[in-house]
Amino acid sequence: MKYQILISSVAEAETEQIFLSISQRLSQEKAKEWYKGLLKAIQSLEKMPKRCALARENEHFNFNIK
Repeated sequence: MKYQILISSVAEAETEQIFLSISQRLSQEKAKEWYKGLLKAIQSLEKMPKRCALARENEHFNFNIK
């Protein structure tokens, strides 16, 4: 069974900030590696959502936030 993954605009903005920070501090190649790993982790939630704990802000939503 596949689960739907929703990514908030805040998470997208934070991801972009982290990518830019890694690019500036280390290299663009390292930032790309980090981003690929992030995408892989997010995609794994489609099949195994219980592998991650609920997010701290979960209590503020009508559905689970990981």
